[in-house]
Amino acid sequence: MPVKPIKYLPARLVVIIACLLAPGCKHSTENPDHSRFVEQVDYVIDSMLNSGHMDDVPHYLDSAYATLNAPSYHDLWVKYNHRTNLYTFYQRNIPLARANLDSMFLSLKGREKIYADDYASTLYRQGEVNMADKQYSQAYKSFFNGKQFVQKHLDTCYYGKFSSKLGVIAYRQGKYLGAIPYFKEAFSEYQHCQSASPKDFNNLFLFPQADLNSIALCFEKANQPDSALNYYQKALQFISAARLKFPHKKQFAEVATGVVYGNLGGVYAKKGNVDSAEYYLKENIRINDQPGNAVEDAQTSKLKLIRLYLGINRFREANDLLAQLGSDLDTKRGKGIINDAIWQQWLQLKWHYLDKTGDLPGAYHYSQRYYQLKDSLDEVNTGLKEADLDAGIKDAGQQYQIALLHKNNQLKTSYLLAAIIFSVLTILILFLLWKNLRRSYKNVKELTTLNRQVEEKNRETLETLKALEQSHQDNTRIMKVVAHDLRNPVGAITSLCELMLQENHHSGEDRSMLGMIRSAGQSAIHLISDLLHYTVQYELKKEPVELNELMHYCVDMMQLRATEKQQRIQLQTTHIMISINREKIWRVFSNLLSNAIKFSPGNTLIRITTTTAPDHVVVAVSDQGIGIPDEMKSKIFDLFTEAKRPGTGGERPYGMGLAIAKQISEAHGGSIWFESSPGEGTTFFVKLPLN
Repeated sequence: MPVKPIKYLPARLVVIIACLLAPGCKHSTENPDHSRFVEQVDYVIDSMLNSGHMDDVPHYLDSAYATLNAPSYHDLWVKYNHRTNLYTFYQRNIPLARANLDSMFLSLKGREKIYADDYASTLYRQGEVNMADKQYSQAYKSFFNGKQFVQKHLDTCYYGKFSSKLGVIAYRQGKYLGAIPYFKEAFSEYQHCQSASPKDFNNLFLFPQADLNSIALCFEKANQPDSALNYYQKALQFISAARLKFPHKKQFAEVATGVVYGNLGGVYAKKGNVDSAEYYLKENIRINDQPGNAVEDAQTSKLKLIRLYLGINRFREANDLLAQLGSDLDTKRGKGIINDAIWQQWLQLKWHYLDKTGDLPGAYHYSQRYYQLKDSLDEVNTGLKEADLDAGIKDAGQQYQIALLHKNNQLKTSYLLAAIIFSVLTILILFLLWKNLRRSYKNVKELTTLNRQVEEKNRETLETLKALEQSHQDNTRIMKVVAHDLRNPVGAITSLCELMLQENHHSGEDRSMLGMIRSAGQSAIHLISDLLHYTVQYELKKEPVELNELMHYCVDMMQLRATEKQQRIQLQTTHIMISINREKIWRVFSNLLSNAIKFSPGNTLIRITTTTAPDHVVVAVSDQGIGIPDEMKSKIFDLFTEAKRPGTGGERPYGMGLAIAKQISEAHGGSIWFESSPGEGTTFFVKLPLN
């Protein structure tokens, strides 16, 4: 494409330059960055470039920024960065690229350290423009200076871009094996990136996978296909792992995978593995030959596939791809900086196809067009391999060595100062140790005295514990007597009320009072029983019990209460003998079944199931009730817990049943736990050993 001269500068650029040069101008010093606006602009520009609408980019940028009030310096820098990229790589208008590059530098003038990452990127962009302008020594210096800048002002997250670009220069010179160390260094720098957040897509995904692909490409160009295949596979593995960390970058991951597939296909074609080559090249075309994806990369894979088909005389398929690719190039679909190179290869393959199929006049015509374009491109690239990069490297290296010597002198001074401080601190520490040693002799005597006092206190504590244990046993005996003596009169009162309620001559008010007395008496009996079971220590008298029979007995005892609430109890057990205390275990399941009935609404199902293992059995009691709230789950096994709620029928809770069930289960060498969701029901599990 011919270079277009600059006819005018954009109006906004003129205003910005005037403002920046004017003393006291405060164009956007107080203006914050518009990160969301910039992200949207980046996304739209990338889409336009990938879809071949690069000519619309300047108009879009002007329109978008016209809607932005008070842009910051970074906002303006982003605009000129997009323009520089467009004119460098897509429209190849170097004067316009340099004009926008100057605006990038000007927008950061005096703020290089404040916007250190932007300034580093500007140096990077300067190197790319110099390369496009065939000023290769200057390009190398730009990248080298950029790396020195980031090493001084930024962390390792920024090193990799410049190391990678130095590798690109060596690659374009044909020094493929010499480029590999640069790409490996860049990949290592990204792997040790210090400030990258887990969402830093560029440093943790985009750039590292590109470096692995570049290493493989260097091996391929150096005619080391096995090493190339190894690194292409590493690139695929890296992309596969990274795409899990960036699920929102699914499209990029697919495009990157497609690029590696295309390169794999090229290597397999060179090795003569036709099936693998065709598979990977077609996969590349399937993925990347879509709007918004890497169309130019798919076009490169088409060239490789055409070359493969011509080599094995599959002329019809080769011709179909030639026609398809020719149409793409005519319509400028996916047009980018490599468009002319693709045209050149297409002309060569068209020439070879016509020659192989016997159309010699057509073959001659396309060969002439091929050589004309080749001569033009060779002229453009003249100077790259001849560029005296060694002088540039030597000059930049000398400057770098001077900087290193200066830095080493500073480090030596710092080390000397640190050694002096360390010596002073050592003397001070030794003095403090000596002083503390003298104190330690005195402290040993005091500690010996304190140790004797502690031993005396321990003896007193043991005696106190024995007294407390005796007191606990006395309290247990008293509690047993009190509970026993209370059960009889309270039971008599309850029975008397039951008899009086069977008589029909009492008034409604009297019957209500009698019912309340009976209910209170029954509650008192339950409370006394629960308290007695929890506080009174007992020795377990185990006997062989048929678990299925015990569970049926428990269900039969609770069936009336369930029927009153229109609930169904479903029992699914197996016949198994287990050594337990029948009464205690019956009480555990009675408490669990009672709770299930209490906290379940009417017309629901309560299920009891058993699961056996070689050494234990687990009984599960499941309901469809109100469930247990999260704030109560840690308290329900406590005695006298505050985690109490009335049942669905207004039943009064006591909060002791689960504590007793836990005590009995653990006394049998088992355990009890539950699973519950509020509003969805609860399942209690009781695990009992079989041995």
